[in-house]
Amino acid sequence: MDVSRVRFLGAGTALTAFGTTLLTPFIAAAATADEGDIKTLNTLAAFERAAIKAYQDGAGTGLLTPGVLTVAKGFLADHTAHRDALAAAVKAAGQTPGSDVAKVDYPTLKTQADVLKFAEGLERNAASAYLGVIPTFKDPALAKLTSSILGIETTHVTTLAAALQEATPYKFFIS
Repeated sequence: MDVSRVRFLGAGTALTAFGTTLLTPFIAAAATADEGDIKTLNTLAAFERAAIKAYQDGAGTGLLTPGVLTVAKGFLADHTAHRDALAAAVKAAGQTPGSDVAKVDYPTLKTQADVLKFAEGLERNAASAYLGVIPTFKDPALAKLTSSILGIETTHVTTLAAALQEATPYKFFIS
C-alpha cells in the first residue's frame, strides 16, 4: 500500500472530520424529538461505540503501518464525534443516552489488509444503517443532520476501498 496515497486520503478525512462541528444542530433538533427518534439516535450511538472499539482494537494489533494508523485514528475521531453528537442530542431531549455497544463479529486479523477489510465492512454497515434510518425520523431536522454523518461514513468506505484498491460498489444506495 502506498503510504503517500493513504496520507492523501487521510487529508480528505481530516476535512470531513472538521465538518463534524456542524453536528451541534442535533442538540436543537432533538429538543423536540419523540421517543422513536430518541430510540433511533441511541441505536446509532451504539453503532458508533462499536466502531470506536473496532478502530481501537485494529490500531492495537500492531499490524498497521504508520500512515494507515494515522488514517485509522482520523476515522476513530470521526466516530467519537458522531457518538458525542448523538448522545448530546439525546440529552437535549431530556433523555439519558444509552451505553450499549452494538455487537461486532471480529474476523481473524493477521495482516494490515485483514484489518482494512474488516474496517471497510464495518463502514459499509454503518453507511447502510444511516441510510436506512434517515426516512424514519419524524423530525426532518434530525433526518437532515443524520445525513451529514452518512456522508462521512461513505467517505470512510471509499477511502478504505481505495486503500484496498477495490472498486466501491454502491449497492447500499439502491433500495
